Amino acid sequence: MTLAELYQILKQSGLPVTYSHFEEGQAPDLPYICYMELSSDNFKADGIVFKKVIDVDIELYSRKKELSIEWTIESLLEENGIVWDSVEEYIDDEKVFKKTYEVRLL
Repeated sequence: MTLAELYQILKQSGLPVTYSHFEEGQAPDLPYICYMELSSDNFKADGIVFKKVIDVDIELYSRKKELSIEWTIESLLEENGIVWDSVEEYIDDEKVFKKTYEVRLL
């Protein structure tokens, strides 16, 4: 799966979605999603890449805990065969929750 395909999947959530971040002053109202490639762990042999493997973080930003939105994102990932783990934090300076889904695109 490519980053472009992941973008199309995330758009199905109905939330604003962007790669990395929204430009200063351009962020939409919460909630919204940012996603970003972190690293690769490609399968290689004989000096070539046989299979690209990309580690990506998908971040849901919201003012409050949004269980229905989380369920929607998780369902979209699962329906598209994307295995995920998550971690959540509250960013006190910005007064927002950030739920991060850690995925691996194959």
